[in-house]
Amino acid sequence: MSKSPLPELPPGQPPTGKYIPAKMRKAVYERDQYACYLCGKKQSDGAVLNLDHFLPRAIGGTNEFDNLFTSCRECNNRKGAVGPGDIIRKMGQGIRKFGV
Repeated sequence: MSKSPLPELPPGQPPTGKYIPAKMRKAVYERDQYACYLCGKKQSDGAVLNLDHFLPRAIGGTNEFDNLFTSCRECNNRKGAVGPGDIIRKMGQGIRKFGV
């Protein structure tokens, strides 16, 4: 059986804690091409990027790779702790089409 290419959380580390390993952060940034998943602003254009959760930790989300995405500071602040079904409603027209 081959080992997963995704970084693993340290043993005993709950996937819902605040800690996200540097390898996991880097993997998410690389997957998202160092651009905000919501508006498309890139780090190379001066956007301050951080990680966000599709399903926020506040409502049961985890720090697993598939629940994390790159977000610029402005979009992260606008989005708040809403679930995936509410992102488009709350973000309005400023959001880019997912997967584009």
